Amino acid sequence: MFQESGRSGEGLIRGLVDEVEFAGRREQLGSGLDIFIGRTLLQRNELVMELNNTAKHANSHLAIMGKPGVGKTQFLLKLLTDIRIQSNYQTNFIYFDYKGDVVDNVRFLELARVQPFRLLQGGQSLPINPFILPAYDEQTINVSAREKAESFASINSKLGVVQKGALTEAIRAAYAKRAASAAPYPDFPDVLELAALAYEADGKKDDSLIEVLRDLSDFELFWRHGSEGAPMDRVSNRTMLIDLHAMPVLKELVGYLVIERLYKEMTTLPDSPVTEGRRTIRSILVIDEAHNYLGQRNIFLQRIIREGRSKGVVVFFASQSPNDYQQKFFNFQELLEFAYIFQCDGVAAGSVQDILGCSSKTAKDLQTEISRLEPWQVIARSSEKTEEFVKFTAEAFYKSYS
Repeated sequence: MFQESGRSGEGLIRGLVDEVEFAGRREQLGSGLDIFIGRTLLQRNELVMELNNTAKHANSHLAIMGKPGVGKTQFLLKLLTDIRIQSNYQTNFIYFDYKGDVVDNVRFLELARVQPFRLLQGGQSLPINPFILPAYDEQTINVSAREKAESFASINSKLGVVQKGALTEAIRAAYAKRAASAAPYPDFPDVLELAALAYEADGKKDDSLIEVLRDLSDFELFWRHGSEGAPMDRVSNRTMLIDLHAMPVLKELVGYLVIERLYKEMTTLPDSPVTEGRRTIRSILVIDEAHNYLGQRNIFLQRIIREGRSKGVVVFFASQSPNDYQQKFFNFQELLEFAYIFQCDGVAAGSVQDILGCSSKTAKDLQTEISRLEPWQVIARSSEKTEEFVKFTAEAFYKSYS
């Protein structure tokens, strides 16, 4: 843990505190997360988001939509900091920083107690091994190997049936290679080595699969055998920001592998405690620039959205438009309990209707209004049954925590 914190004494202490709190099941206190989000435009009434109120909301998944520069990132950071403080730092999050505009926000990192990982910068890598499994029997390994191959193919269109088969076999062989060791899971250099040997034996030239595996191995993005310190035992009890902006390639694949790890871990957790109608939220998966992920068939992201409620695992999206959530293969809209629309251009009426749950007439009327919103102005679902939507001025992190 000392190594993971960059040999920082303060970072070590924070990590130890988080570890002890999670291991001691202090989460069973089940506090309410009632977040002040802003004031209505005309009456200036305060609006509060009751994030984990099970009586009012089916889940706690959330989406923030808007074009760059309208305030959505500041709004998101305010929500996350409030959640961390109100939960006494028991609710954790994993934040994928796609643009690199959050990792240097020192105030946010300090207040929310976030551990940053700047990939491809100064040799920093994630102390996560994507090949760690809850069990290492033949069936579990085979299923995981096939899932990894599907994951790679869903992101890289150049990987066809032959490459998927080759990757599956290389991963199986890599587990077999490590089976008798104290750490019975491979790393990407293992998989690359065995895939390259299989290609050589078959007289095949290197292709897109070998190229991807070589990048994953050479860039040292993940923990590998021989690294100082052990890989993270769990990711759901860590609060970390994964800075992807310096990576020329593999951004989505890194995100995919971490999401898969979170899902596999989530399935082993007991149900999240509910106290007085408030469900404990254990971990939030925060995906910035989410339009880069929503179009992919990320089965693990879909499973977290579908199954995460009972486990206290939640997804927060930040993207550029409500249109991003209209995917034919998965209905994101109906599983987003909270949706906040900042200024957007070219919004489809159908997307607005699905996101807000309003009538088609209201959605058409809102199309123009959404394109003309001022910075910090937001349209969202109303908690009042007599209103189809509410318009408010969003709170900003820099104002709340100046």
